[in-house]
Order: sequence, then C-alpha cells, then structure tokens
Amino acid sequence: MTEKLAICLVGPKKGGKSSLLASIVDCVAQSAFGYSPRLRPALQPITQAEFSGERADPRRADLLSIEEGDYERLKQEFTEGGVATDTLDTYEYYFRLSVNGVAPPEVMTRGPWLLEIVDSAGEIAVPPAGAEVAILNDVKAKLTRQVLGSDALVMVLPLVRLEDSAWMGALARLIDRLALAKERKTERVIVVFSQYERLFTRLGPSAFTYACDPAVALHVLRKSLRTAQWLSRLRALEQSGVSVRYTVCSAYGFTKRFQNPNMDPHQPGERRFRRTGLEGPRANSEYWRPFLTAEPILYAALGIDSAFTFSHGQIDANQEEIPPASILA
Repeated sequence: MTEKLAICLVGPKKGGKSSLLASIVDCVAQSAFGYSPRLRPALQPITQAEFSGERADPRRADLLSIEEGDYERLKQEFTEGGVATDTLDTYEYYFRLSVNGVAPPEVMTRGPWLLEIVDSAGEIAVPPAGAEVAILNDVKAKLTRQVLGSDALVMVLPLVRLEDSAWMGALARLIDRLALAKERKTERVIVVFSQYERLFTRLGPSAFTYACDPAVALHVLRKSLRTAQWLSRLRALEQSGVSVRYTVCSAYGFTKRFQNPNMDPHQPGERRFRRTGLEGPRANSEYWRPFLTAEPILYAALGIDSAFTFSHGQIDANQEEIPPASILA
C-alpha cells in the first residue's frame, strides 16, 4: 500500500539543506549510505501530479518534467557550485521511495512511499540574530503549516562552532514551539551536521577511511553537541513521543578511486572535481561519491537506524575517544 509522507528541511542559510536535497538521489543510487546493502532502497524524483494521484495528461507540456523539472534544476545548480534556497518562499520536491531488499517486517509490509520534501529558506525558520529580512506573512504561515504537518523534521546544521553561531537562539525557539504545539504531526526529528568532508581535508587518500568509520562520526557528533544548548530541548521533545536521531552528511562527498574530500581547490567557489574538457553528467559524476545525504531521508521515511544514525543513548554513552585528537581537533 502506497504511503504519503511529508518531510521538512529546516536550518540556517547556507547550512547545507539544498545541497543535501540535491544529492540524495545520487547517494541512494551509489549506495553511499550506512544502511545494509541488502536493504536496496530506490529513490526517484516524481512530479507533484504523481504525488497527488492526478492522472497524467500526455498532451501537457510537462510530460518530461521529471527529466527537466525543478529537482533537475536544483541538481544542476548544485553541480555548478552550490545552491541556496531563495529567502522569499519554501520549495517542495516529490519522490517515490521503495525498498527492494531485506528490511524489518514492519517496513516490508508497507510502501512504496511517496515523499514530499520541503526545502525552507534559512531566513524564515532559523534566522540569525538581528536579521531584518522582509518575509511575507503568507510565507511564514505556509512554513508553519508545513513544519507542523510534516511527518518528520530534518534539521540541517553546518559543522561549525555552535556557540559562535548567530542562529542558535532561533533554533532553540523553533524546537520549543514544536514541543508545545498540540497540532503537530511530527513523529521523527533528525539532526544532521553537514559539510562532514571538511574535517578530513588534510588526510588525503586516508580521508574516506576515517570518514566512513561510525566511531569517528559518533566522536564528531559528541564533540559538536557539547555546546548545543538546545540538546536538552530535544530530549524533552523525545519524551513526548517524538523519535530523535543525530547523523552527519557530506553532499560534496569524496572522490572515487582517490578517496580525498571532493573539493576542487583549482576551481572558484565550491565545486566538485571533474575531468578537464569533459562536459555533461559524466563530467560531474565520474569522480563524485556523495556521503550519507540519504541517511536522514531514509530514517525520516522508514524509521530504521543505520550505522550512522545515533540516539541520545549512544551520544551519552561513556565510551573511549577512539579517533586520535590530532585528526579531528
């Protein structure tokens, strides 16, 4: 039986929401996630009409909208050096998710899933302190409905010093409002720390070896969450019946074969490595392995933990610091 799920992405501007969204399909296709390869998920962009169950009209001009639609444009903008959601509105993207392998019985008896993923501008949901951006009241009301009506909320935060971030207060207020909202539909909250690859830029071909170790990811999360004043608020939210998980992700990821972080220092801005003189999709994907960007979406939809989704119990557990301090300092 087909299920429909709404997932809302929130977080500060340039925190990595749109980049995560632009790379999730390729991440699933390349199995660049922490789930068992036996799960065999498939994620396909679809049109809003397919999500709504409307019968396709072959005479319509948007017959090829999957190939040339909003999601493909988002991916192209990401390929060309990054993308940030416009501050004036929120944007909806639609996908079909299926599980074609081995999964827990409660998952195998469900699906496929039709997903609506809302990409919200950072200035609306998590504005920096003192920000003066003219946002229409209709847009604010729209995002409020989308947040409260979402089955899962994905908070995308950059791996920075949280105590120095101007948006910390706004994030804490958002969590408080979510906890107090009687009409919320949210069942899962996933906190994602993006730009994970930047921690490994000096490790060369050893970068991917460290990055794909769950113990390293857990160490990074523990270190980042030490100064998160809103962590106690999420614990309280979980006590009200909302499942909370933490993970890391890297939209730019790592290079195939060479294993180093996929940031080309010879190109302006943030661009993935590509072969000189080669154009088209092959040029943009030949060396690119996105990493864990599918993790929050798969957990949001399926509720299944991977090797890189961590609970409060795992974050709090007294375990030895496995990664050498010199690597992740």
